[in-house]
Amino acid sequence: MDQSNSMDVDPISTPRVSRSQETPRHYTPSSLYATTQSYSSDLFVPSIVNSSIASLETNLNDGIYFGNDIILKYAEVYENTRSQEDITAVPKTYEQMCDEYYKTFREESSGMFNSDPRGYQIWEAERNTWNLLKLLSQYRFTPIKNIDEARKPFQTDGQLLCELLAINKDFAEAWIVRQWLWKIAPEFITVETNPEYRAFTKNAILLNLKKGDSEEYKYLDPDGVHRTQRALDSLDQEHEKELARSIFEYLRRGQVDDAMDISDKNGHFWRTASMSGIILYNEKVDDDVISTIGNINRHIWRTTCYHCANQENLYIYDRAIYGVLSGDYENIIPVCRTWEDHIWAYYHSLIECQQDEYFSKHVRHMGVNEDDDLPINIKSTTPNKIFEMVESKRIDRDPDIERFHIIQKLIILNDSKELVKQLKEELIDKRLSREDETAYFHFLRLATHLILYLRDLMLPTPDKESDHIIKLYTELLIEYRQNKLIALYASKLPRDTSIEIYALFLKDVMASYAERHKLFILAEQYGLNVIAIARKTFDLIFQEIETADKHGAVFDVRIISLKEPIKQTEIIQIRALEWLTFNKEQHREALKLGNTLCRRFLASGKMNVAGMIIMEMKNSKSPLSIIRYEKSEDGEIDTVYVEHQNYYNMIEYYNRYEIWWKTWKSKPKKSNLKDTDDWNKSIKEVTNSLDNLFHKFLESYVYDYIKESNNMMTDEDENRIRESERVMDIYIPNAVLRHHTALYETREIIPENLEKSFNLANIVVEESSDLSMHFVRSKKLQALLMALRDSYLEILRKNPKDISNVLYDEQKFN
Repeated sequence: MDQSNSMDVDPISTPRVSRSQETPRHYTPSSLYATTQSYSSDLFVPSIVNSSIASLETNLNDGIYFGNDIILKYAEVYENTRSQEDITAVPKTYEQMCDEYYKTFREESSGMFNSDPRGYQIWEAERNTWNLLKLLSQYRFTPIKNIDEARKPFQTDGQLLCELLAINKDFAEAWIVRQWLWKIAPEFITVETNPEYRAFTKNAILLNLKKGDSEEYKYLDPDGVHRTQRALDSLDQEHEKELARSIFEYLRRGQVDDAMDISDKNGHFWRTASMSGIILYNEKVDDDVISTIGNINRHIWRTTCYHCANQENLYIYDRAIYGVLSGDYENIIPVCRTWEDHIWAYYHSLIECQQDEYFSKHVRHMGVNEDDDLPINIKSTTPNKIFEMVESKRIDRDPDIERFHIIQKLIILNDSKELVKQLKEELIDKRLSREDETAYFHFLRLATHLILYLRDLMLPTPDKESDHIIKLYTELLIEYRQNKLIALYASKLPRDTSIEIYALFLKDVMASYAERHKLFILAEQYGLNVIAIARKTFDLIFQEIETADKHGAVFDVRIISLKEPIKQTEIIQIRALEWLTFNKEQHREALKLGNTLCRRFLASGKMNVAGMIIMEMKNSKSPLSIIRYEKSEDGEIDTVYVEHQNYYNMIEYYNRYEIWWKTWKSKPKKSNLKDTDDWNKSIKEVTNSLDNLFHKFLESYVYDYIKESNNMMTDEDENRIRESERVMDIYIPNAVLRHHTALYETREIIPENLEKSFNLANIVVEESSDLSMHFVRSKKLQALLMALRDSYLEILRKNPKDISNVLYDEQKFN
């Protein structure tokens, strides 16, 4: 049976089972709606509108259960259909998708030797789940008007059924569940048609009649076998068993018409007659002529069927057929094999009993007494008890399919809280193994989209369990690098969780600036807190720096040249600042965090990395150049900008020193006058430039605006001060010693530099700056004294008359 087109049905439609217009046979006649138009137009849920999926290309080689195309399509369906007015748009489209995958994979498996059916069975189970949710959601969330019309003095069974469906919600939902169970029943192989009634037995009888046995013909009657206790020919016996099984399978699927047809085609007209009593008594309008059809004494007929079902000498499937006709579940259960079969048996019995009970209360048919009820103890049974009875039988053997049955049960029971808890238990508490990627990913994807749909319906879903499942799925999307989808699912999480998980995702994205900007915009479109996410992303990357760079003693730090290449991990850390450039409101914060990065790198001697940060901010082609300092309107000095300028001045000085050193080392070895003159000119220019930058660099560290402010310092301020002092302990003494080298070495070319080299002592001990403490903490004071001693001796050698001034300066320094 092709189920793909039969899944879309009215949740409370009446199955048409007639074989011809002349002799219509209806389980519950389709003309019922025409007869009760005043009810059906207002009381029933409108038909489901079919929608198509444009293209469901499936790459089986990539893994049909967890491939990226599946992930993308599920997200697209949720995003594109949830805004539609049709409440069933989401489950309906998912159902169609699953059906396509089910067919595709089943066809693929059918051509394989020893293929495993597990794959398409999972898709089938999910398809059935979405179909159930679609049917019940359509009924539960579509307004139904009350019946305003006064009761007619006489109503047919068909009219009463419409009324019962309209006023009894539990009965209507049971009706929908039975329809669903009809539609999802698997295909079966029907009996081979044999139009000649009991042909092999008849031939044997004719042979015996010739011998004079006049009683032989009697057991050709339908009940002759049971009356005479004589067996049919083995071939006829086997055929009748297969026929009974086929009739039952048709009834199991609600296909009464087909059950009658197969009986007629095999010459068992008495079976057709016995089943025809199922037709509801109703009115039929034909050319304005009202006539009646159906079984007016249906209650008596059900009683007869019930007694037939309980004949112990009947074949088990014959008893099951009469069990279906009478609603006697006890005689149906023995032939039920699957979970769905058992649920159907109980629901079918419940519907038949409640339906006839309602008929008997409102109409008195011929021969029906008030105490004429059948002894079928199910009318007061609840859906909960039905599932308990089925679960006690432990029918399910496949844990994958059992999970879907749990979901389907809770959808039927309309218990969204327990549904979410069970989903969480399967995925987390029971630890559905990630090693079984097929089952884990399939179930996780289903669980996530079920929760999202239930939330859209405003049904109660426990936040903790729901969020945990959605978070698991989002993490899986990150693992599968579904970058464009992560914001969608992260937006369904609580604020703090969404910030955390999206930042965890972004910190590992190494795409271009433009691509990362798209991810930022996408997060903004889905309502995520992009400012908090950008900051969190930087913090996560920054934490890795703190873990990796453990600072040693100041005097052990080796300053890395600006020219040395930086590592890939350090580039990642610099690019972390780019996340703060997308929103103008964060530019000052980006500058502040850029300072923090510089401090951390400088504190471990990585001047090359700090230099890269500063240069990137100054490079117009770099994304970091967008970070601009804007002076406040009140003219206050911004400590963030001051600190940034300090690092800029430091890097600029050290960069110029490296240029000076390279120029100094390029001094011509041969006494070529032109080369020497050119070099002298270059060294003078670079030395004078270096001297200017040196003073600019030192002056920038004279005042610390955080220390000078009257505001209370925060923990962040105190930490900044400690780190800044470490940076100054490393780089100020080193800069002074380097500058002394530059001045002292150029004393012959620029004579005044000799005195400048000695006067560095005055700069270090200047009261307004007091840079000497940095020399003490870095243990560079002895090196400075040795350098000053060289300048001192050279001054004495050149001009002994200045000894008094030199001694004065030396005493001042000491």
